[in-house]
Amino acid sequence: MGGRARMAQARALTLVTPERWAQIKDVVARALETADRTAFLDFACAGDPALRTEVESLLAHSAGTDSFPVARPAAGEHTLLDQALGAQYEIIRPLGRGGMGSVYLARERALERFVAIKVLRPDLAEAAEHRERFRREARVAAQLSHPGILPLHTFGEVGGLWYFVMGYVRGPSLADRLRLEGALLAGEAVRILAEVADALECAHRAGVIHRDIKPANILLDEDSGRAMLADFGISKVQGAGDSLTASGMIVGTPHFMSPEQVRGSAVNERSDIYSLGAVGYAMLTGREPFAGVSPAELMPWRVSHDAPPLPASVSPEVAVIITRSMARDPSLRWPSARAFMDALLRARDGALAVLPASMRDLPTFGPYALLWSIGWSILAFRKFGSVGDRVILLLVALVVPVGFALHLWNSERPGLSFAELSRVAFWPPEWWGMWWPLRLRRPTDLWARLPWQGRAVRRVLSAFFVLLPVMILLRQRFSLDVGESQPAWFVAFESILMVGAVIVVASAFWWSLSRGLSLRESVRLLVGATVDSPGWNEGGVVKVLRAEPGGVRAPDRDSAADHVRAIGELVALSSPVFGTEALNAARRLLADIEACDVEIASLRGVASDGELDRLSAQVALLAGQSSAAEMVSLVEQQLDLVRRMRVRSEVVSQRRSALLNLMRGLWAGVQAGAVQLVLDEITAAQAF
Repeated sequence: MGGRARMAQARALTLVTPERWAQIKDVVARALETADRTAFLDFACAGDPALRTEVESLLAHSAGTDSFPVARPAAGEHTLLDQALGAQYEIIRPLGRGGMGSVYLARERALERFVAIKVLRPDLAEAAEHRERFRREARVAAQLSHPGILPLHTFGEVGGLWYFVMGYVRGPSLADRLRLEGALLAGEAVRILAEVADALECAHRAGVIHRDIKPANILLDEDSGRAMLADFGISKVQGAGDSLTASGMIVGTPHFMSPEQVRGSAVNERSDIYSLGAVGYAMLTGREPFAGVSPAELMPWRVSHDAPPLPASVSPEVAVIITRSMARDPSLRWPSARAFMDALLRARDGALAVLPASMRDLPTFGPYALLWSIGWSILAFRKFGSVGDRVILLLVALVVPVGFALHLWNSERPGLSFAELSRVAFWPPEWWGMWWPLRLRRPTDLWARLPWQGRAVRRVLSAFFVLLPVMILLRQRFSLDVGESQPAWFVAFESILMVGAVIVVASAFWWSLSRGLSLRESVRLLVGATVDSPGWNEGGVVKVLRAEPGGVRAPDRDSAADHVRAIGELVALSSPVFGTEALNAARRLLADIEACDVEIASLRGVASDGELDRLSAQVALLAGQSSAAEMVSLVEQQLDLVRRMRVRSEVVSQRRSALLNLMRGLWAGVQAGAVQLVLDEITAAQAF
């Protein structure tokens, strides 16, 4: 900025009142936290062009070395934080920065755990309203205890530096994932929505309205995959005052705000449900609900228009759920986050996950009742026995089927018909691996993806275990009726049945082992339970599963090598634009990820929890011995080295997570024929 311009801006700033200056700083802070700044400023500065000019001037210079102080953190914030908290925490590296402050990765010295420390920008800490907002965010988070809500450990102020310590999540935000991958698979989107809705239900029960549900505030844990809700900075506690969000102040993010937030009306739980539905819309389509609307019209448009319909590729059940959550009239939305979550789980799991406790035993009840009836009926119609005995046995055969029917009739039905509950009742047991009617299989069953050899073995074994007992019973019946031994064709049929089953099973195992599968993997593939489980993602098994629709089997989400395989197959199949470049980038990413794996394994091998505990105990044991001062010093040096290796391991793990996220984005980009954005980010990441 030139000297004349700097003087003009300084004079302009001296003319504003303290109230006006507070308003400017607040809008700048919120704009820095908002992805679509243009849309935000259109609404925040509506009717006040002078305010917009001042804010845009500050924002324009916020990234430069000559930035105006209000728009950027104080220089040396990392050093200030280290000076203030260094005794308790080892500050490792920045994780991110927003309008209110920065977040750092740190190691808590006393508990040897990694945490995230959020720091309020020193210039904002000068204003009481910003300090109170920061304090309230910590206070609200501290009241909530839920696996899906980022936990808060402590809050404090040291030397004018305001901070709070929270749980550390290694993994991208949902916003990062959507930016790289675009639309998510429906099952993954529904899972994330259900987990966030569960966390929201906890917050709503505590009287907390989040008011800023958006992809950037949903973190995805790399290890568990669980979605976690974060940033309660503008939340509202029902029944409490809201002086920090007075009239005229924007509360929320434009693309995900509910209509009542846009109007400045009072909000309740259903406002969060609207925003969460908008997040679901973005996950299913790859874009915000009103992405095609100009920034100037975005706010009034969402008050007077519904979001465009979801594409036909989204199942009707899920589309209805999302559409209802985004109704402009709050009374038409889901009444609670729990109801929203239950509807999602019914659409995903065929109602199993939301059956009431009285019906948890419903799956497999049908097969049990059927087998009970058949078994006792066979006994009743054997050759020997009186008529009275047969009647008694037939009555016994009806006991379980009648109980099954009464259970279905009297059970609570959470939005399901009698026929739907009956279908759930005839699901096979989770351990079942043989043939079963396709319409009665569980929704997550892998039968359709098994190679034909795996299905053939199961069909043959199922027929064998049914026909062999039937043949034995017929043989006995024949002997009783005729009084002679069974004819030769009987013996021949039984022999063919047994020999044929042995040949089919042996051939299938030979085929499986010849494909490089281990014996354990072969058993899983050919006779194991077909319910979806982590074992089906193991290297040997996953390679022989049939491809999903599209011609290329989707990669295992956690395997970088499998992503390279899938990208290579898709490039060879369809020759997309940037195909060769994308495949080369995938191979470079794989090499970097494998290098990270080697380093992580090496570091964890010598810097394990056990080694840390052993050295700590040794220091404590020797500390009281005056003659062991030299030994204590040596062990302390070893302990410090182990700690530094653990920190390095976490930094490398964080980098590996980012690289794997880029690999996933590259796969999504190759599928969509648009990979340039990911290629640019890969280049930047590898340069770093």
